[in-house]
Amino acid sequence: MSSWILSFEPLLNIHLTLWGLILLFAIIAVLEWRRRMGRKLLRLSALLLAFIGLAGILLRPHYQTESVLSDIMLLTQGYNEEEVDSLLQSNPGLNIYKAPGAADFKAAAELKSFNELAGIKERVHYVLGDGLPDYVFDDIAPFRFTYFPSSTPEGIQAINVPEKVSTNRRSAVSGIASQVAPGSMIRWSGPEGKIDSLLLSSSTKEFSFGFTPKLAGKFIYDLELLDSAGSSTATYKVPVQVAEERKLKMVFISQFPTFESRYLKNLTAKQGHSLALRYQLSKDKFRYEFANQAEVPFRRLTTTLLDDADLLWIDEASLDALGREEANALNAAVDQGLGVFVTINEVSASRKTSRWIPVQLTRYDADTLSVAVDLGRQVSLSGVGLAIDRSPEVIPVWEDGSGSVLAAYAYQGLGKIGTALWQDTYRLVLKGQELTYAALWMEVIESLARRASVCCHIQVETKEPYFIDEPVRFTVISSLEEPPLVRYKGETVPLIESWQLDNVWSGTIWPDATGWDSLFVEAAGQSKHFFVHEQSDWQSVAVTQQIANTALHGGTEPGISREYIQAIKKPISAVIFYLLLLIGFGGLWLAPKV
Repeated sequence: MSSWILSFEPLLNIHLTLWGLILLFAIIAVLEWRRRMGRKLLRLSALLLAFIGLAGILLRPHYQTESVLSDIMLLTQGYNEEEVDSLLQSNPGLNIYKAPGAADFKAAAELKSFNELAGIKERVHYVLGDGLPDYVFDDIAPFRFTYFPSSTPEGIQAINVPEKVSTNRRSAVSGIASQVAPGSMIRWSGPEGKIDSLLLSSSTKEFSFGFTPKLAGKFIYDLELLDSAGSSTATYKVPVQVAEERKLKMVFISQFPTFESRYLKNLTAKQGHSLALRYQLSKDKFRYEFANQAEVPFRRLTTTLLDDADLLWIDEASLDALGREEANALNAAVDQGLGVFVTINEVSASRKTSRWIPVQLTRYDADTLSVAVDLGRQVSLSGVGLAIDRSPEVIPVWEDGSGSVLAAYAYQGLGKIGTALWQDTYRLVLKGQELTYAALWMEVIESLARRASVCCHIQVETKEPYFIDEPVRFTVISSLEEPPLVRYKGETVPLIESWQLDNVWSGTIWPDATGWDSLFVEAAGQSKHFFVHEQSDWQSVAVTQQIANTALHGGTEPGISREYIQAIKKPISAVIFYLLLLIGFGGLWLAPKV
């Protein structure tokens, strides 16, 4: 089907060309009319044909036609040829395209890059194989297709690395291994050598390895798959960035020293936090202890003391004894970001204390609490006979096996107030479980402590692994009035602000080298590090993620074949215009002779 609506692709400016031809035709037509020769109408007709031909040559007119296009079957790496043949039998008119890296198939058009999908995306009806990278789906335009995934790859399919790893804190790397022969083994190694190993008793197995870094920095650990004979079949480089623990300023206030406070002091002081402890020996007599800071005794809670602290640790009796000025100073400090932990040791908290704790407490009959602290292992603790009611304002820190909240906090202004409903946790240290004790309490301390003041926070949104020439998307949350400046390898990265949220910016980079890489946020003076893998590394993980992501966007029902009408502009043949020009000038030449 054709439409004779004309469009032009002129050699010169269309307006100048048209007016020039009209003016020239008018002049020549007048001159021809005034000539004392016969057959004027024949000469003018010939002149008109000549100018029509000349106009066609200069203006290059096109007409519009429509072409019927068929659905596309897109073959990606790992596709099944039997599935392709089956689909072709039921849909013989399918056009076949082959994605980069896919095996050759007869009559398949080749895509040099996934970026070429932009022009044919709406025609893709079937996708077969390992699927499409996630950046293909970034376009807002809908992309509907039926997906026939390839088989699950052998090896490790998922590796989960904690975003935050700190020195002297136990962390864990976990994952899933699949399609491995029984009797195989996973070995976990780091800069210090072999750390741990796990025997795989079935073809699919979840795994988890703990480690406790002693030094800060960027390190490469290894997950190695070994067969039943002990030979290495695959090695996965696991990048881990270890950060120094943030050093906090804490104030402890208690009516009297306890074993719990003594062991907490030892733990936090050993990790480098600065501590000021005050015990009340009598009405006007106090005892002080200090660690990692100057010894400055204090009798009252003042604005200066509280504004300089990150966390106040206070027991019920001391909280009840606060005067009006101290209470006002504490309230103001919490509103400005101070964290407060209230120690509750009795079965029922006092009414005066209850107004300080922004959580509702209920009775909890069990004397023993079970908490999954160290890499999911259950730890038994002594309770105080209370639990914390769940509510939208309450943010849990620790829960027991039944889901009861045992440690939590709630916001007050910019600060937080919380508590934990256990006691005598120092017994873990006496049992030799120092790491468990540290993990239990440091999670509470870091959750409640005053947040570090940072003007910009950068987060890499693209899932690992990252490869050369594949996009890495990131988000910057800023408190600045102006757009944050993010640099990558010395160049400024263009940012786009979210249309939904103010001061939330996103950008994309394309790494060009393997190894550790980073984004630098100039206003914050901070870098966000990430690791770019070799193309051959983490392939089973990357393929598993790609299959899952493609299945999320695609369907499983074959659907009905579709046809697409494409409008095409076709040029009117220039031969026609040259013939008109020749006939016109020929007519002008022959007219006087006839």
